[in-house]
Amino acid sequence: MTQQEWFMVKHAVTGRGLVNSKTDSMSYRYQREGTGFVFIVTGLEQQVVDSIMELRQELNVFRFVQRKDQPLVKHWYYVQGDRVQYDGERHTLTIYAESEIRYVPEDYFAD
Repeated sequence: MTQQEWFMVKHAVTGRGLVNSKTDSMSYRYQREGTGFVFIVTGLEQQVVDSIMELRQELNVFRFVQRKDQPLVKHWYYVQGDRVQYDGERHTLTIYAESEIRYVPEDYFAD
């Protein structure tokens, strides 16, 4: 294993998971855009898209990166709800996040 990466979208208020690339049949791309971050997601079921659009003002996005012989790194992105868009013709969800917190979860585990 050189590197593993996975992606999640959660409702920030309740913690409810909406998308998880480890368990859901979908794909995503991630890129920096100016001072923010863009996630382009395809392959989501319409019911999931509807939930995300309904909760778009209250979303967090997470990326987990696991590299060989290194601890898991968690990237936590704060979503700008007015910049969550769905293109029904292309079946593509675009999520813009304005900031990121990067941390190693094991640094916060209690002994």
